[in-house]
Amino acid sequence: MSHFLTLRSVDEVFDHIKTFAPLPSEPISLDALALDPVPRVLAEDCAAKTDLPGFVRSTMDGFAVYARDVFGASEGQPALLDCRGECEMGAEPAFSLRPGQTARVWTGGMIPEGADAVVMLEYSRPASGAMLELTRPVAPGENLIRKDEDARKGQVLLPAGARLRPQELGLLAALGETTVPVRQRPRVAIISSGDEILPPSATPRPGQVRDINTHTLMSLAASCGAECRSFGIVPDNEDALYTTVAEAMDYARIVILSGGSSAGQRDFTLHALSRLEGCEIFAHGVAISPGKPIIVAKKGEHSLWGMPGHAASALVCAIVFIKPLIERLSGTRPAAPLRPAAVLTRPVSSAQGRRDYIRVAVLPPETEGGPLRAHPVMGKSGLITTLVEADALIVCHESREGLYAGQTVELLPFS
Repeated sequence: MSHFLTLRSVDEVFDHIKTFAPLPSEPISLDALALDPVPRVLAEDCAAKTDLPGFVRSTMDGFAVYARDVFGASEGQPALLDCRGECEMGAEPAFSLRPGQTARVWTGGMIPEGADAVVMLEYSRPASGAMLELTRPVAPGENLIRKDEDARKGQVLLPAGARLRPQELGLLAALGETTVPVRQRPRVAIISSGDEILPPSATPRPGQVRDINTHTLMSLAASCGAECRSFGIVPDNEDALYTTVAEAMDYARIVILSGGSSAGQRDFTLHALSRLEGCEIFAHGVAISPGKPIIVAKKGEHSLWGMPGHAASALVCAIVFIKPLIERLSGTRPAAPLRPAAVLTRPVSSAQGRRDYIRVAVLPPETEGGPLRAHPVMGKSGLITTLVEADALIVCHESREGLYAGQTVELLPFS
């Protein structure tokens, strides 16, 4: 096979990714979610079943008051109020306040009926008997949280697709949600191929190299929330590759083959995938650099990828395509990406008609308060060290012939 069968654009591959439906949901305990190192994705909207916190509570140690009673209070002219007693923590006050009365409250405690503000403890001093002098005015609502200030009953607080970070888990705990419906984790199978590929523990002879891509691709997929399994190194044998792919599909929705994706005489990935009944080859070649000889295929709900063997090409393609695919299967709600900007330190050339993903090292500003700097890390796609030296990718669109020094570019950080 001496040519690329179906060359696609990067955007066409993105559209192809959108044809996959999110995975089903599964119930997971809140305790288990709190120990999960990678945030899970909420499968259903979560609405408040009650007001939160559900009662008016103090945010300070001090005295609950009717704000009008301390209007204009000062050190020289304090407000004199009758102290009814103390509001116990964890209990509803046994009394209410009338104008001219106050009560001791603690941070987080419930405010008695009739009060609408809290004067901080340090602005109080005892007077005779049960009387108390308060030396600072407060506005209505000051130093307290209203009963529905955090959430109103029926309010959707977390939409389906939200990532359950520590703060979301805290909200679920506050709402009393002990079992949470989340999307199943996508499973990713990694296969390396090639007679020249050896495991990292082996000593290569001339013409042989250690397997890099299994570990880079597994690490990337796992960091995106996928469950991963390596299916080993397969020699340059079409039957062996076909058998391994079929086995991998029993485990994973996403199968990534590394090596054997170009139009070379001894590249068997395309032939092995084509033998799968019902498998559709969507792309054999994508207008991207690095990584043009990538194969994209689909068999039912399975997504199959033939990645280039070169380390930089495989990892860049995984960042560009596999990461959003995992997010798609995870049901992650689309959000505007937070992409910091930097100034390019030197020009880079590109060929029109392909989208270039350029490795850059992110350098600190030259002057205090200035912009970050993006310094291109040049090198061939077979070099792993260029990825180690780089911190992010920048994009040169297929309609351009390059980027110029001093241009502001968006960073796509590796992590």
